[in-house]
Amino acid sequence: MPDVDPLALTASANSSNGSKSSPGLASTGVVWCTERAAEYGLLEDPSKWANLGQGAPQVDDDIEGCFERPHSLNISVNSREYGPTAGIKPLRKAVAELYNAHHRKDKPSKYTWENVCIVPGGRAGLIRIAAVLGNAYLGFFVPDYTAYNEMLSLFRNFAAVPIPLDKKDHYKMHAEKIEDEIKRGTSVIITSNPRNPAGNMVANPELAHIQDLCRDRATLIMDEFYCGYNYTTNCDGAVISAADNIEDVDADDVLIIDGLTKRFRLPGWRVAWIVGPKEFIKAIGSCGSYLDGGTNVPFQEAAVSMLEPTKVRAEMKALQTHFRMKRDYVVGRLEAMGFKLDYTPNSTFYLWLNLEQLPEGINDGLNFFQACLLQKVIVVPGIFFDLNPSRRRDLFDSPCHHYVRVSYGPKMETLKAGLDKIERILKKWHAFEATKLSSSPKQI
Repeated sequence: MPDVDPLALTASANSSNGSKSSPGLASTGVVWCTERAAEYGLLEDPSKWANLGQGAPQVDDDIEGCFERPHSLNISVNSREYGPTAGIKPLRKAVAELYNAHHRKDKPSKYTWENVCIVPGGRAGLIRIAAVLGNAYLGFFVPDYTAYNEMLSLFRNFAAVPIPLDKKDHYKMHAEKIEDEIKRGTSVIITSNPRNPAGNMVANPELAHIQDLCRDRATLIMDEFYCGYNYTTNCDGAVISAADNIEDVDADDVLIIDGLTKRFRLPGWRVAWIVGPKEFIKAIGSCGSYLDGGTNVPFQEAAVSMLEPTKVRAEMKALQTHFRMKRDYVVGRLEAMGFKLDYTPNSTFYLWLNLEQLPEGINDGLNFFQACLLQKVIVVPGIFFDLNPSRRRDLFDSPCHHYVRVSYGPKMETLKAGLDKIERILKKWHAFEATKLSSSPKQI
């Protein structure tokens, strides 16, 4: 099996030759990995593949306690027309009422429909936000969501400032780091919470402390797409959100991005939202006219009934119970193979797997990815989460180089098949054999 040269990959990422194999250009890590899998036969027979790289949850109706998704839509005559670029009012109102019920119940300041903009997916939401930001130093964490890379590279109205997170802290963001960045002049901070790919979240009171530090000093952009996958409250359906800690919904510079994609398991619908101060939302809604044209109207209409607060709470309880079970299965299998995990994720459906304990040749994300391709398994090399806007840094010594992101979003049978194949890779490379021999009981 040929090694993957990280220097060559970095050079490819820095190139602009349009090469199909380049992980640079406007291609996220997941897309690049899927393209490589296609070269190994993914499209010819997807059923033989275990995709543990895709950033999407299972979408079937088999999860106990979850409501059944629509199988057909009643398309109104009104929805044949162009919709407003900020989204239809009934859905904007439903989103506001959901946040008020779950996060603002005892607070005097409440969201209205004017605090909500509907956008055609999370990436479109990020692009709209970037378009309305003024000149600023924008702080982002490493590792984090791969699509931030393109957003940070496209716009010249801000300078992107990386904030590296520490392995010893399980890649959690801390108030101290944010305080330092604000003192340095950073006026916009973007982060995923729960974190992609690390699989951990910052909860209260730490989250509230971070928001207190940013209030009146920095705009906080909170990507909360994975907020439903919360295992810190014993799967009671509770969702952790920055909306819990906002004092004034029209004064606090906090923009929250979420949608149907992850926690409602409808990635193909491309219906998402941004919640924030009215003036911000007005500008974000307006720029949709020249950026993306707005969100599909029939799907917006179908989404309204899904957001009834009691229904959502029951949905989140079922979601958390199911995905925590899958997390425990994946963690148990990997530990049985010999992996010593840095930590157990407390949210999302991702596991940030450290490969440094494997034999040389498969102990980095790129070569492990290549070995997985030969077994018809997809994972995402960690180097893609080391955000590198405008390719300013050499990624050869990236702290993410020895990691892969493993998703337990797929159905259980896919997880079982994928882990069986990974186990075969380890046996082929004689991984953990010495550890297992030294830990086995002595014969008497």
